[in-house]
Amino acid sequence: MVEWRRRRAMRQAAFVVGFNLAVFCAFARFGGIAVGAAKSWIGRRRFEVVRFGVVEAITLLEPPALAVTTFVLLVNRDSAQAASAGEAAASLAGGLVALLGLAMCVWTVLSWRQLFVGHGVLGGQQLVTGGAYGAVRHPVYLGGVLIWAGLSICFLSLVAAAITLFYVVPAYLLYIRSEEAMMLEAFGEEYSSYRGQVPMLLPRRRGRRA
Repeated sequence: MVEWRRRRAMRQAAFVVGFNLAVFCAFARFGGIAVGAAKSWIGRRRFEVVRFGVVEAITLLEPPALAVTTFVLLVNRDSAQAASAGEAAASLAGGLVALLGLAMCVWTVLSWRQLFVGHGVLGGQQLVTGGAYGAVRHPVYLGGVLIWAGLSICFLSLVAAAITLFYVVPAYLLYIRSEEAMMLEAFGEEYSSYRGQVPMLLPRRRGRRA
């Protein structure tokens, strides 16, 4: 009986840790983007180039969708029922995936302190190729996808998984295509060379080259 209670307590602890991690990461990302969007709007005169079209409008809905989805999952969670071993494992795994995504977002900001929300080129902007941008070309978008994936795993939510697969991933692939066209216009051969050396979203093993 004592051993059973100990295992149950461990399962519940793992579930709570993973659950709190996933929820925190989702809301932290939404909050960070909201603050970044406000700062970008306030400093909009710094931009030499701004791109906003259908793709940007579609992708703009993703952060609010993340916050709403997280809130709905929270409201509908049965907190009275003890977590099974599978639920505890999924919760912890999902929380860790989400934490990895948030860490990627933070690393991106630390790699380029002028990071802003939206598509544009700042006056005098230099191409950033170090830090997170040396691992993948679009680290902040990778972080966002990982947070969505972590949330889906943590809650074992088919709805969140469907949103991730059929909205978030396609939207960001289109968003990246639009962004890279803009960057090629702004930086030309410098960006073309960077694109040939650094992968888009999935890091390569160290030592590999295109």
